[in-house]
Amino acid sequence: MRSSPSTSAARADPLPQTAADESASRALAWPQWVAAAASGALIGASFLDFGLYPLAWISFAPLLWALDRARDRRETVIVAVIAGVVTNILGFHWLVYTISVFGGFPYPVAAFFFACLTAYSSLQFVLLGLAFRRIGWGPLGLAPAVIWATLEFLYPNLFPWRMANSQYHVVPLIQIGDVTGPFGLSLVLVWAGAALAMLLRVSGRRRVAPLLAAAVVAAGLYTYGLVRIPEIDAAMRAAPRVQVALVQGNVGIKEKGDVKYFDVNVDRYRELTAAVQHSVHLAVWPETVVQKWVPADATVLDEGDLPFPGLRTHLLYGGLAFRQTGPREADEYNSAFLVGPFGHVLGRYDKQILMPFGEYLPFASLFPAIKKLSPETGGFTAGRVSEPFDVPGFGRVGPLICFEDLTPRIPRAMTRAGAQVLVAMANDAWYGRSAAPYEHQALALWRAIETRRYLLRVNNSGVTGVIDPLGRVVSTLPIFTADTLVAAVQPLQVESVYTRIGDVFGWLLVLASTLLLLRGRATARRQS
Repeated sequence: MRSSPSTSAARADPLPQTAADESASRALAWPQWVAAAASGALIGASFLDFGLYPLAWISFAPLLWALDRARDRRETVIVAVIAGVVTNILGFHWLVYTISVFGGFPYPVAAFFFACLTAYSSLQFVLLGLAFRRIGWGPLGLAPAVIWATLEFLYPNLFPWRMANSQYHVVPLIQIGDVTGPFGLSLVLVWAGAALAMLLRVSGRRRVAPLLAAAVVAAGLYTYGLVRIPEIDAAMRAAPRVQVALVQGNVGIKEKGDVKYFDVNVDRYRELTAAVQHSVHLAVWPETVVQKWVPADATVLDEGDLPFPGLRTHLLYGGLAFRQTGPREADEYNSAFLVGPFGHVLGRYDKQILMPFGEYLPFASLFPAIKKLSPETGGFTAGRVSEPFDVPGFGRVGPLICFEDLTPRIPRAMTRAGAQVLVAMANDAWYGRSAAPYEHQALALWRAIETRRYLLRVNNSGVTGVIDPLGRVVSTLPIFTADTLVAAVQPLQVESVYTRIGDVFGWLLVLASTLLLLRGRATARRQS
């Protein structure tokens, strides 16, 4: 009988093989390779088309079956790398175009960077495989799910996708996010895959016990959602309604970056806003619509810097700020400005999470020669303060810029500081006509659930939309169209468990994984 992963981990890897032995080994391993590729395809497909969300529930079964059959660390790594590479190429291939356009790299250079990112992202699967080899299935097949959810929590991906993001169509199921963030649902998804994989390797009662346990927990999450939905709906009905206009100008990438079009681009946003400004409390423009540099300490904008001279409401827009640090030096900021009808600056927020290859070049300070590969890459300084804006007649607004709606830290800090509505300003034109704008929305909507706040996403090219505190996409504008979305929202003051405690569940996962790995190490020593 073949040993379990925890048993095989205690054995030394096989001695060097002859050519015939290596050929036979490859022949024996190809089913595992196919299974790993199948897992990568299932995971990637569930992000390319979110209507395929049921695939996520079985996506890890082939991979874990293959890892369970791996005879040594080499096979474990190969299987894991195949799954990781297929997942990233299928689900996030659009990054080649984004890196090229956003960073100004030639396509071959962009493809090289994407290959590096794919290898880096695949390491997450390798860590899962090596940990699985050490600790095995664990009680009721739960160990792989705990390890994977821990890796989601700790592993710093450029595009921080979670398995739970694939389920946003199932509204009751995602409500657990106000306690655990996405990691609770991710754990159950991978657990379901592990339970299916275990059906092929054990017999008797143990065959179905993991699957039944995972099903019971999944039903518990669904039931929790059914309880929370009417509670949050009631809070929204009790809150005052305010009107907001989200303006999507659809300025092309070339026009946005060409100084000859800067005034023309702003004129497009003025025209769209002028038609609705008298009926809303707040108008919102996306990231860096206005590309005139404004002093960071400005309190009133003069006529040349005011983006909308005929403004009759409050305007939140993306622009550029600078603070002089020397005769020829200045800190540059990607900023959000709140201005009133007479040009008074009521607030400024500086983007804290900068985009590599566009707003800064990684390692350029250590290796200045890298800068020559992408002379168009900026040198922005990251902001450090999460302070909401007070919008008269509207409420307290927590601004987010670009990727800041993909991670919970800043939205949670804004909410704890008093934000009643979150507003995410972005320019996803860099993604082109791909799945990326929709993937961005699917990842971002978890911030609404975690904080129980409306998340208003205004995007230069789309997806511009309104997401309510239950994570429901209420309304959107089509991508690559110029239009204005006028919506009524309810600023909320309810406090979620996640807002209070943060990532306690994530750190509990880290503790559980550490205990599992220590137990696996002790078992391996005893068997040695």
